[in-house]
Amino acid sequence: MASYLIMTPPGAPADDERARFIADGFSWPAFFFPALWLMSKRAWLLGIAVAVLQILLILSSSIPGAFAASLFVHLALSLLVSLEGPLLVARNLRKGDWTLRSIVPARDLQTAEEIYFSNVSATADRRTATPLPSAERSPTKQAENSAGLGLFQPYGER
Repeated sequence: MASYLIMTPPGAPADDERARFIADGFSWPAFFFPALWLMSKRAWLLGIAVAVLQILLILSSSIPGAFAASLFVHLALSLLVSLEGPLLVARNLRKGDWTLRSIVPARDLQTAEEIYFSNVSATADRRTATPLPSAERSPTKQAENSAGLGLFQPYGER
């Protein structure tokens, strides 16, 4: 079972149909094509850095005795991108003032959508408050909201 991060555009209500559901889990395309996957998700600098590193690893594998080490590092890089890539997409949206509305554990995307929109419609009648824009939040509040996303967290550090 996967967890889905539900993010809505800036200023949109919780039940907006433009909400993005990002699966927090392993991504096979990111494992097999890490640089291309990052570039397709508009993480340009990171994608270029991974591509350069992959090219260097391919070139270094031709050095006698370095094949096993370069293969290991290449697999580790692919694994890191495939595990942390979806959360990188969520962080990039967060920088664009998208709002993290909920995290829903579900079997598939359709189930996650059903769970989220049924909960949103039930709570919309009770509460009509909208979240503050990112610029109006305090730095400590932003650190609290970003906690738990990914392997490496700053935990409020600067």
